[in-house]
Amino acid sequence: MDIEKNTKNKGVEDKLNSFMSKHAKPIIAIFVVVIVLLIAACIAVVTIQNSKNAAFDAVADLESQFTAMNSMDPESAEYSEALAAFQADADALAADGTSEYPGAKATMLLGDLAFQDMDWQSAADYYAAVAEGQSGTYLAQLALMNEAACYENLDQSDIALGLYNEVLDTYGDKGVFAPKAMFSVGRIYAEQGEAALAEAEFQNLTGLYLVPGNGAMPSEYARMAEAYLINY
Repeated sequence: MDIEKNTKNKGVEDKLNSFMSKHAKPIIAIFVVVIVLLIAACIAVVTIQNSKNAAFDAVADLESQFTAMNSMDPESAEYSEALAAFQADADALAADGTSEYPGAKATMLLGDLAFQDMDWQSAADYYAAVAEGQSGTYLAQLALMNEAACYENLDQSDIALGLYNEVLDTYGDKGVFAPKAMFSVGRIYAEQGEAALAEAEFQNLTGLYLVPGNGAMPSEYARMAEAYLINY
């Protein structure tokens, strides 16, 4: 029996050796391809991560540039040089679009610069791009609020009203900017002579935020709404 078993094992071994000798090159090639693919995948992951890190570093630098510019004399040569460098760097980041944070933040800063220069329409366009690309985020809510402020400065209160309501409709009355948005809606209604609509909005605001259910401090916007209701 042992002789028969050894003979069978020998036969299997010979067949395996024969198969390996005939197919050695294809098998080696397969392993080489797998290894190359794994290496390529690792390189791709590292490259993507490095690219993301570089983009976030660029955003931090851009924010520093913007802060530094605001401390300079706008009439100075230093400011002009800093402005040119900032715009070039911001445009380069913004060119990647607003779906990713670095591009969105760069676009937001370009909007802030236009806002400071009272170029309301350009600022509104920048903010609109951020709100669209960053939907569902804090940055989108901030962009919508800023866009609304631009249209108020353009004396287009109906557009501003729509944007404030968009903040509330999209992010709810518990959103981070909800109290300000609600107050802005009531204020615009009051300015338009829509006293009943203004009163309803202010009552809603005070009901939610004058004595918050979570024990937080009353919202300053709820206090202003309360003052409106008392005086008018």
